[in-house]
Amino acid sequence: MKLSIYSLQQTLYDGEAEKLICQTAQGQITVLDHHIPLVSSLIGPAIEVVRKDGGREKIEAASGFIEVRSGSEVVMLVN
Repeated sequence: MKLSIYSLQQTLYDGEAEKLICQTAQGQITVLDHHIPLVSSLIGPAIEVVRKDGGREKIEAASGFIEVRSGSEVVMLVN
């Protein structure tokens, strides 16, 4: 899936990802390719990105929003 994570100051991640693990107000979710469309608020403390090569990245985020678009595209705005 194409994943873009932005803060007010910079782009934190922009590339392909195998999966994304984050905390929403309703609980922890894992987003994979072809996930159903979704818009939700995020709570911290971090977002975990699993890259296509198997590497993992943790991105600190106290709060924000996630939008999962049809066509395997995810956009996140974080604080």
